[in-house]
Amino acid sequence: NYKMSGSTHPFENCLDNFFKRFINTINSETGHLPVTTNEPDWPSACQQGHSFLSDSMIDSIYWQPVLREDNTDLAGLEKALEISLRPELKMFFSSYWAEQIDTNFQQGNLSLLFVWNKADMDRLIENQIGHALNKSRNKQSLTFFIACTDSDYIISLEHETGHIVLERPGYATEKVLADNLSHFINTLEYGHLS
Repeated sequence: NYKMSGSTHPFENCLDNFFKRFINTINSETGHLPVTTNEPDWPSACQQGHSFLSDSMIDSIYWQPVLREDNTDLAGLEKALEISLRPELKMFFSSYWAEQIDTNFQQGNLSLLFVWNKADMDRLIENQIGHALNKSRNKQSLTFFIACTDSDYIISLEHETGHIVLERPGYATEKVLADNLSHFINTLEYGHLS
């Protein structure tokens, strides 16, 4: 099981349970693992079996979240920003390889931004650094985005408080959605609202 520096953080079980719930829901609805577009030049440990043509004739592949052995790659982000990231943020991005997952929360659609492969992690770190520097320039509280919505809003974790907040890039946070990441993750439901 996934452990960070020998101790168990409450968020650890939350994330494990979230992925179990996700896989079980997809499996009970479809009879198989989640499906994503197969991009041969964008491989991941998550991919299962061989690619196939989906109903919509898109080159597809089954996938599932994969627990990671090495989870130190956010050290570069900490070094660049000269801070220690919150443990739950590290776990969110470093515990598993996974595709982004569509869910909904408080009547809105969102996609949780997980990391698919090493190149995806490098891109995430670059984008988080850009986001953090922008926050600093605008003298706003430091946040790290964890999800995007189907509007121009993003959902972020506020570094100081651990709150999950709604914000638009470049603007101050607008609303607290949850007291912490565990609470937020536990209230999500899968799929898109029509």
